[in-house]
Amino acid sequence: MNDNLRKYAQLKGLTKGTGLALSKLTGIDKSTVSLHLTGHRKMSLEHAKKYADSLEVPIIKLIDDKSIKYPVVGYVQDNGLVRMRDENEIEVLVTDNHIQSNGNYCLIHKKQQLAYFYNPKINCKNTEIDGDYCYLKTKKGNYLGDLKLTKKKLEIVTNRHTMKTMRLAVDVCYPILSFHQLKHSDLYKIQGEY
Repeated sequence: MNDNLRKYAQLKGLTKGTGLALSKLTGIDKSTVSLHLTGHRKMSLEHAKKYADSLEVPIIKLIDDKSIKYPVVGYVQDNGLVRMRDENEIEVLVTDNHIQSNGNYCLIHKKQQLAYFYNPKINCKNTEIDGDYCYLKTKKGNYLGDLKLTKKKLEIVTNRHTMKTMRLAVDVCYPILSFHQLKHSDLYKIQGEY
Protein backbone atom coordinates (compact mmCIF):
# COMPACT_ATOMS: atom_id res chain seq x y z
CA MET A 1 0.00 0.00 0.00
CA ASN A 2 1.24 3.49 -0.83
CA ASP A 3 0.59 5.13 2.53
CA ASN A 4 1.98 8.51 1.48
CA LEU A 5 -0.25 8.80 -1.57
CA ARG A 6 -3.30 7.88 0.52
CA LYS A 7 -2.26 10.24 3.35
CA TYR A 8 -1.79 13.29 1.10
CA ALA A 9 -5.00 12.54 -0.81
CA GLN A 10 -6.87 12.49 2.49
CA LEU A 11 -5.18 15.70 3.65
CA LYS A 12 -6.44 17.27 0.42
CA GLY A 13 -9.96 16.20 1.49
CA LEU A 14 -10.29 13.17 -0.79
CA THR A 15 -11.56 10.77 1.89
CA LYS A 16 -14.46 8.95 0.24
CA GLY A 17 -13.74 7.10 -2.98
CA THR A 18 -10.11 8.15 -2.87
CA GLY A 19 -9.23 6.30 -6.09
CA LEU A 20 -12.04 7.85 -8.13
CA ALA A 21 -11.40 11.31 -6.66
CA LEU A 22 -7.66 11.07 -7.42
CA SER A 23 -8.43 9.85 -10.93
CA LYS A 24 -10.66 12.88 -11.59
CA LEU A 25 -8.12 15.25 -10.03
CA THR A 26 -5.08 13.93 -11.93
CA GLY A 27 -6.50 12.51 -15.14
CA ILE A 28 -4.87 9.14 -14.37
CA ASP A 29 -7.05 6.10 -15.12
CA LYS A 30 -9.06 4.94 -12.06
CA SER A 31 -7.74 1.37 -12.20
CA THR A 32 -4.14 2.64 -12.33
CA VAL A 33 -4.79 4.92 -9.34
CA SER A 34 -6.29 1.97 -7.46
CA LEU A 35 -3.22 -0.19 -8.21
CA HIS A 36 -0.94 2.64 -7.02
CA LEU A 37 -2.92 3.09 -3.80
CA THR A 38 -2.83 -0.62 -2.97
CA GLY A 39 0.83 -0.99 -3.94
CA HIS A 40 0.10 -3.58 -6.62
CA ARG A 41 1.72 -1.40 -9.27
CA LYS A 42 4.87 0.64 -8.94
CA MET A 43 4.21 4.32 -9.50
CA SER A 44 6.15 5.81 -12.40
CA LEU A 45 7.84 9.16 -11.87
CA GLU A 46 5.49 10.66 -14.45
CA HIS A 47 2.48 9.56 -12.39
CA ALA A 48 4.17 10.70 -9.15
CA LYS A 49 4.64 14.16 -10.70
CA LYS A 50 0.94 14.32 -11.65
CA TYR A 51 -0.08 13.30 -8.12
CA ALA A 52 2.35 15.78 -6.55
CA ASP A 53 1.15 18.66 -8.73
CA SER A 54 -2.52 17.84 -8.11
CA LEU A 55 -2.11 17.31 -4.35
CA GLU A 56 0.27 20.29 -4.05
CA VAL A 57 3.02 18.33 -2.27
CA PRO A 58 6.69 17.84 -3.13
CA ILE A 59 7.21 14.84 -5.41
CA ILE A 60 9.84 13.44 -3.02
CA LYS A 61 7.01 12.81 -0.52
CA LEU A 62 5.17 10.53 -2.96
CA ILE A 63 7.81 8.49 -4.71
CA ASP A 64 8.33 5.04 -3.35
CA ASP A 65 11.50 3.57 -1.89
CA LYS A 66 12.06 1.55 -5.06
CA SER A 67 12.92 4.71 -6.99
CA ILE A 68 16.62 5.44 -7.15
CA LYS A 69 17.79 8.74 -5.66
CA TYR A 70 21.16 10.27 -6.54
CA PRO A 71 22.31 13.07 -4.23
CA VAL A 72 23.46 16.19 -6.07
CA VAL A 73 26.65 17.16 -4.21
CA GLY A 74 28.05 19.89 -6.45
CA TYR A 75 27.56 22.15 -9.44
CA VAL A 76 29.86 22.35 -12.45
CA GLN A 77 30.74 25.84 -13.69
CA ASP A 78 31.41 26.70 -17.35
CA ASN A 79 35.16 26.77 -16.61
CA GLY A 80 35.16 23.20 -15.23
CA LEU A 81 35.40 24.23 -11.57
CA VAL A 82 33.04 22.33 -9.27
CA ARG A 83 31.24 24.35 -6.62
CA MET A 84 30.04 22.26 -3.69
CA ARG A 85 26.36 22.65 -2.90
CA ASP A 86 25.17 25.09 -0.25
CA GLU A 87 23.19 23.76 2.69
CA ASN A 88 19.96 25.12 1.16
CA GLU A 89 20.61 23.44 -2.22
CA ILE A 90 19.29 20.01 -1.34
CA GLU A 91 18.54 18.41 -4.67
CA VAL A 92 18.34 14.83 -5.85
CA LEU A 93 18.06 13.19 -9.21
CA VAL A 94 15.40 10.51 -9.22
CA THR A 95 14.78 7.75 -11.71
CA ASP A 96 12.63 4.66 -11.89
CA ASN A 97 14.21 1.56 -10.40
CA HIS A 98 15.47 0.04 -13.65
CA ILE A 99 18.85 1.64 -12.94
CA GLN A 100 20.89 0.66 -9.89
CA SER A 101 22.54 3.51 -8.02
CA ASN A 102 25.29 1.56 -6.23
CA GLY A 103 25.97 4.62 -4.07
CA ASN A 104 26.67 7.00 -6.95
CA TYR A 105 26.68 10.76 -6.43
CA CYS A 106 25.95 13.43 -8.98
CA LEU A 107 27.40 16.74 -10.13
CA ILE A 108 25.10 19.01 -12.15
CA HIS A 109 25.99 21.54 -14.83
CA LYS A 110 22.82 23.63 -14.64
CA LYS A 111 23.40 25.73 -17.76
CA GLN A 112 24.10 22.73 -20.00
CA GLN A 113 21.60 20.47 -18.17
CA LEU A 114 24.21 17.72 -17.73
CA ALA A 115 24.51 15.29 -14.82
CA TYR A 116 27.90 13.69 -14.11
CA PHE A 117 27.94 10.53 -11.98
CA TYR A 118 30.77 9.26 -9.80
CA ASN A 119 31.09 6.82 -6.93
CA PRO A 120 33.10 7.86 -3.86
CA LYS A 121 34.19 4.22 -3.40
CA ILE A 122 35.98 4.21 -6.78
CA ASN A 123 38.97 6.53 -6.73
CA CYS A 124 42.56 6.97 -7.92
CA LYS A 125 43.87 4.91 -5.00
CA ASN A 126 41.90 1.75 -5.81
CA THR A 127 41.51 1.77 -9.60
CA GLU A 128 43.52 2.62 -12.72
CA ILE A 129 42.57 6.17 -13.72
CA ASP A 130 45.46 7.36 -15.94
CA GLY A 131 43.96 9.42 -18.80
CA ASP A 132 40.36 9.14 -17.57
CA TYR A 133 37.81 11.94 -17.23
CA CYS A 134 37.59 12.53 -13.47
CA TYR A 135 36.18 14.63 -10.68
CA LEU A 136 39.32 15.99 -9.00
CA LYS A 137 39.61 17.44 -5.51
CA THR A 138 42.60 19.70 -4.88
CA LYS A 139 43.57 22.34 -2.34
CA LYS A 140 43.10 25.00 -5.07
CA GLY A 141 39.56 23.85 -5.90
CA ASN A 142 37.59 20.99 -7.39
CA TYR A 143 37.59 20.33 -11.14
CA LEU A 144 36.35 18.07 -13.89
CA GLY A 145 39.17 17.06 -16.17
CA ASP A 146 41.34 14.41 -17.78
CA LEU A 147 43.98 13.19 -15.35
CA LYS A 148 47.41 12.15 -16.59
CA LEU A 149 49.36 10.61 -13.73
CA THR A 150 53.01 11.44 -13.29
CA LYS A 151 55.60 9.90 -11.02
CA LYS A 152 55.95 13.22 -9.24
CA LYS A 153 53.62 14.68 -6.66
CA LEU A 154 51.92 16.93 -9.23
CA GLU A 155 49.54 15.46 -11.80
CA ILE A 156 48.79 16.89 -15.22
CA VAL A 157 45.12 17.76 -15.61
CA THR A 158 43.49 18.81 -18.88
CA ASN A 159 40.37 20.80 -18.19
CA ARG A 160 37.90 19.75 -20.93
CA HIS A 161 35.84 22.88 -20.39
CA THR A 162 38.68 25.35 -21.05
CA MET A 163 41.08 22.96 -22.85
CA LYS A 164 43.88 24.24 -20.61
CA THR A 165 46.47 21.96 -19.04
CA MET A 166 47.38 22.43 -15.38
CA ARG A 167 49.80 20.79 -12.97
CA LEU A 168 47.97 20.16 -9.71
CA ALA A 169 48.51 18.27 -6.50
CA VAL A 170 45.37 16.13 -6.58
CA ASP A 171 44.15 15.04 -3.16
CA VAL A 172 41.58 12.56 -4.44
CA CYS A 173 40.05 11.79 -7.82
CA TYR A 174 36.96 9.89 -8.89
CA PRO A 175 36.40 8.67 -12.45
CA ILE A 176 33.23 9.97 -14.08
CA LEU A 177 31.20 6.80 -14.54
CA SER A 178 28.58 8.30 -16.83
CA PHE A 179 26.87 11.53 -17.72
CA HIS A 180 23.36 12.23 -18.89
CA GLN A 181 21.63 15.09 -20.61
CA LEU A 182 18.81 15.84 -18.21
CA LYS A 183 16.63 17.19 -21.01
CA HIS A 184 16.68 13.84 -22.82
CA SER A 185 16.74 11.29 -19.99
CA ASP A 186 14.35 9.74 -17.52
CA LEU A 187 16.12 11.47 -14.61
CA TYR A 188 14.16 14.10 -12.72
CA LYS A 189 15.91 16.81 -10.70
CA ILE A 190 13.86 17.61 -7.64
CA GLN A 191 14.23 19.43 -4.36
CA GLY A 192 14.23 16.95 -1.54
CA GLU A 193 16.12 14.94 0.96
CA TYR A 194 18.48 12.02 0.40
